[in-house]
Amino acid sequence: KVDLANTLSKLKMKGRFAAGYFDSGKSGSYPSGSFNVPEAKLQFSFQPDDFNTFVLRFNLNNATANSPLLDYLYLQSKDFLPFLKPTPFSLSGRLGRFKLGFGEETWSNNLVESVVPSNSAGNIGVSDEGLELAGKVDLAKLGLTQLKPLGWVFSVSDGNSGVGSDTTGAKAFMGKLYYNPIDPVYLSASYYNSGNLGGISNSEMSIAGIAAPPAGTTKWDRAVWEVDARYDIGKGKKPLEPIAYSDSKAILRISYGQFSDDITGAAERSGQFGFAEGTYNLNKKFFTAARYS
Repeated sequence: KVDLANTLSKLKMKGRFAAGYFDSGKSGSYPSGSFNVPEAKLQFSFQPDDFNTFVLRFNLNNATANSPLLDYLYLQSKDFLPFLKPTPFSLSGRLGRFKLGFGEETWSNNLVESVVPSNSAGNIGVSDEGLELAGKVDLAKLGLTQLKPLGWVFSVSDGNSGVGSDTTGAKAFMGKLYYNPIDPVYLSASYYNSGNLGGISNSEMSIAGIAAPPAGTTKWDRAVWEVDARYDIGKGKKPLEPIAYSDSKAILRISYGQFSDDITGAAERSGQFGFAEGTYNLNKKFFTAARYS
């Protein structure tokens, strides 16, 4: 049952915006220096009932006709199976186009929410059309009273770049586990496989901006794994992400991963990526941070 009374109270809007003068030097993205609006997002969400939320987000970066203009468009459902409430298991889902939760940097890889102006060298990210299921397992209810809940995420998606129909029958899948072994420590491990992308399709999984196959490719797929660790010194009460708004006194993060492109018709590719990052909150308004990647 959907109650449309007080419709406007069920509609929420939020966004983020970053603008300025950018000069990166001759080898960077802004060799001559220019005024830019590299980050501009506007998101609407509508929650018609206690379980479901419709989300759409406009990508307005640099005030250009970005493709896709709607980088998020999905239905999110939380605790939609009531019979799970008394059990150790919780379940939520997303259906549509959304950002997959691979790794940890992906939740703050923008000028507004990152602790430094640039992303890591790898900047692993993937948005795609698909289905995601996520939840937690309450290990204490299973008799492991000393252990905290174990989080998990699983998704199946098209895998090929762009919006619209999939170009191959194979699908991409992603799995992730995350856990707090002790209160100031957070660990996660992620794995992604694009499935067969054919010979000309780009992958939705971008690694250091590389999503296209080499010239001459007749068939390829991409597999990526990543592990992340975070340690909070003087841990605060705010959520883990985005780190730029955390109230922990200091935060240390490390990330490491590898990718492998299995390619027919051209040379195969593989590599590793990672970063180390530290953030220190001077007070409630100012922080300092550094990253090596």
